[in-house]
Amino acid sequence: MITPPLLVRWYGTLATIAALLATQAILLPRWPTAPRPLPAEQLEAALRGAQLLPGTARPSLTPPWPAKRSYELATSEPVVLPLRDGFELTLMGGAVRQRFNFQAGAIGLDHASLNVGQRRLLGTPVPTAQGLAQDRPTLQTCLVAGPGLEEPFGVTREQLTTLADRLAVGRQAALERVIGLQPNRSYACTLISLRGAKGEPPSDRLWQQVLSLVEPVLRTRT
Repeated sequence: MITPPLLVRWYGTLATIAALLATQAILLPRWPTAPRPLPAEQLEAALRGAQLLPGTARPSLTPPWPAKRSYELATSEPVVLPLRDGFELTLMGGAVRQRFNFQAGAIGLDHASLNVGQRRLLGTPVPTAQGLAQDRPTLQTCLVAGPGLEEPFGVTREQLTTLADRLAVGRQAALERVIGLQPNRSYACTLISLRGAKGEPPSDRLWQQVLSLVEPVLRTRT
């Protein structure tokens, strides 16, 4: 027979373990989870259906660099698709360990074609970073995929962490964090980068068209 003192001790032990796991999740976040591979063929099909790809042979879907996972950053293999008129679209999943680093610039920092300098932030209609990558005009944003996010794009830490916070609400998510089944937050997004030829920046119209095509494909992965 379980006596009341034993029950008190048992519940006290569980509460202590839960508190320690919760503290660990907050103060010592786990390594970022490796992003799932991007659906390269579906992305290509969406762009080809809109006649944004060149009319020549199918582009190679072999990634130019491998997936990466380190203590601070994990990235998927990129999907690089050449568009008509010399434009280039790159998509890459990324996840960071710390909230402070959850921004579009941190996801692509290790790759010259994604490292945008002379950045200028555009707020509408989609949060976008505008600048130069390898001297080519570039537009970038990050998509946070998850249920209930009507406006899933962001660039800055404030924008992206707000989206992550919205995904981390609810009793089930809170319980899983307390008992250590998931980290305090998941800081992951898909970086979307559109480069033009030298001296020819992507137009707002092309940028919006590309985003409208890739967004539903990326959302199906959740």
